This record gives sequence, structure tokens and C-alpha cells, in this order.
Amino acid sequence: MKRRAFVTIAAFVVAFVAGGAVAYAQSTSADIGFPFVAGGKGMAAGKYAVEVTATGQVSLTGPDRGRILMPVITLLGRHDRDTDPEFVFDKIDGKLVLSEVWIGGKDGFLLLATKGPHEHAVLGGSNPKK
Repeated sequence: MKRRAFVTIAAFVVAFVAGGAVAYAQSTSADIGFPFVAGGKGMAAGKYAVEVTATGQVSLTGPDRGRILMPVITLLGRHDRDTDPEFVFDKIDGKLVLSEVWIGGKDGFLLLATKGPHEHAVLGGSNPKK
């Protein structure tokens, strides 16, 4: 009887974790035509694959197959019906630093919170601007 209860609980935990991973995993790609900084690392212009991992981090894989993981500070509530991916960069000391990732039709992910006044560059979305 105890073994059966243990197996049932273990199966529930595995199903819960696997289901959460599948529900949470999201991905997109972007051709970023300028050098930028992500997770404190300089990145070259090129095509990048972006994935939100099951652990809640944003994974960025570049054209050289190098991969960085960035922690998510908080989720950003979607305020429109945009289905296009969008990348927001903070302009800091002459550099563009990846600060937000929006996967089409989903809430966004805040990766960097810049204090003080700064400008933005937006890549993608339905209303991109520089």
C-alpha cells in the first residue's frame, strides 16, 4: 500500500514538472543587425535563437553557437495583441543592452532594469522604432 502511494505521488510530481516545462518553454528568433550587450557579454550582430527555459531563464544562442542564460527579473504584462516578437534595448553609455524580450502573443520578460533616464531601441513588434 505504501509503495503504491509512493509511486502515485512520484508519477504526479513527474507529470507536474514535465507539464510545467512544456507549458513554460517558449522560443523565437531574431536577426539583430547591430552589436549589443546581453547578460553582461558583448554580442556580435547576427541571427539569434531565444528560448525561455523551463527554469524561467532566457537563453540566447548566437550565430557562433555560443549560449548565454539571463535571469528574468519579472514578467511584463502584454498591453496589445501583437503577435510579432520584440526585443527592447536600453541605450547605456553608447551601447545597446538587451533589456526586454517579448515572444509574440505572450507576456514579456524583463532582463535588465536600468535606473535613471535612458533611451530605447526596439527591434521587431508591430511598431519598431530606434
